[in-house]
Amino acid sequence: MYSSIDLNKNNISEEIEKYLSKIDEISFIKKKSSIDFILQIKRDELNSGPYPNTSLFESANRIMSDLIILIGIYNLLKENQINRIQLPFDEYTAALGVTNGYDIQAANNNIKLIGEAFNVSKTFFQNKKSSSLKKLRRDEKADYKIILFNKDAVKNPEHYILKSRKDELYLPVDINLYLKNAVDENPLRPKKA
Repeated sequence: MYSSIDLNKNNISEEIEKYLSKIDEISFIKKKSSIDFILQIKRDELNSGPYPNTSLFESANRIMSDLIILIGIYNLLKENQINRIQLPFDEYTAALGVTNGYDIQAANNNIKLIGEAFNVSKTFFQNKKSSSLKKLRRDEKADYKIILFNKDAVKNPEHYILKSRKDELYLPVDINLYLKNAVDENPLRPKKA
């Protein structure tokens, strides 16, 4: 359902809110037996949410990666730098739910940024980071290369921020912190239990 979307300071919060509203549409599966539950989350289509024609399992993976992209871009637009490396971009293109190309792109005149984003467990972080770096390093034309990932995938997220350099930037993203702040800043958004 989703593909590319241009995000800037004027529309990022609204686009995240629209995406979160689509997630809220998902009606979760009722558990029968353990094996029925496992089969349902792996096979049954949701028929709602941002990826209605996918299973809960597949949809959850896509949604969590999309949230890393959206909230990561929100953070980039808000701070415009990572570890003293200034980013010259006012707009980013996010590729949501897309498996080809880069997850994030930006351009300012002849200056180009490309990026990958993922949400993984600690056990898969190194493999995913390695494959993302390999993909980014193949593009010799990009001035900035960035990896956005879930903050809880590593023991020390600050380590990755500090080791960032222009051609290998890291941005750990805290989805829960964003959602907490979004509720605090927007009291109309209902708090989730």
